[in-house]
Amino acid sequence: MIRRQNFQNLSWFYDLYKRSALDLDPPYQRRSVWNDAFKAYFIDTVLLNYPAPAIFLYEEISAEGTSMYHVVDGKQRITTILEFVQGKFAVGEKSELTALRGKYFEGLDENVRREFWSYQLLVEYIPTNDEGVINSIFDRINRNVAKLTAQELRHARLDGEFIQLSEQLSEWQQSVLPANFPRFAAQSRKQMKDVEFTALLLLLLEEGPRGYSQDDLDKAFADRDSEWEARVECDARYRAAISYIAGVLAADEDLAVTRLRNQADFYAVFGAIDSLQQDGQLGSAEQSAAALRRFVDTVDLLEAREADLALANYFDAARSASNDKGPRETRVRYMRSILAVKQA
Repeated sequence: MIRRQNFQNLSWFYDLYKRSALDLDPPYQRRSVWNDAFKAYFIDTVLLNYPAPAIFLYEEISAEGTSMYHVVDGKQRITTILEFVQGKFAVGEKSELTALRGKYFEGLDENVRREFWSYQLLVEYIPTNDEGVINSIFDRINRNVAKLTAQELRHARLDGEFIQLSEQLSEWQQSVLPANFPRFAAQSRKQMKDVEFTALLLLLLEEGPRGYSQDDLDKAFADRDSEWEARVECDARYRAAISYIAGVLAADEDLAVTRLRNQADFYAVFGAIDSLQQDGQLGSAEQSAAALRRFVDTVDLLEAREADLALANYFDAARSASNDKGPRETRVRYMRSILAVKQA
């Protein structure tokens, strides 16, 4: 396979687009959607003249001598450039170039616009449009490049209220709860999976049990980046629930090495405790420790699940599709039922 690559400036892409020689939607195009924060971050990258990943194109030359360029990878970058120059959004309010914040493309100085058009992207030309070959190429690229996780990318692109509190609470929680409770592999912590989990718990406080794809999480972070009305309340409730859990583990230290370390179980315990705190139906830490001890001693026993349908439903909800809305609701509901103090 003969490979070819070169650098092309943004005016080249724009010229192709105006001549309808740029196909942004071939059938093998990688699907992804950038929110406004990601778009602003990329435009800032261009304006700062920082490097960006390569664009992958398939060049189709007709018998009449015309060329059509099909975008294999890089659609979101190109689309973001086109939307920016068409005035669909302005330079982000968090741009490192403070003098340009809030300005639309047409409002930029002539020199800035000229430099923008001169920005160069590396272009890799794929010599085939065979989808099988394209998939093989990208599989090899992904195997040989250490890709950032979604949360690492959010950390790089966002610096607002929601991500800041998620990171702060994740760090604080480690000082309050026993080591590695809830449990994360060392590599997962390096990839900020613990911060992502903290964000899910904050969303649980605000929206109730739900399932979130990575795209859903991207939107949740972006929507709460510049302003987050529920921050103070969620911060207080989060700390209250975690502090209570710390008290439960102090009452029965061995609970820290049971299945409650699992993220699915911890999510349920956290959600139930917060909900009961809001309703005034939560007993003492010692009472909850005793209830959770009975739970961990029986949930893995088949005969116990056969005798208790609710326990069996919890067990199933913690195993398959455990991050979906339904299983999360089932687990939180069951934990509420065993931790709630019966009203006189």
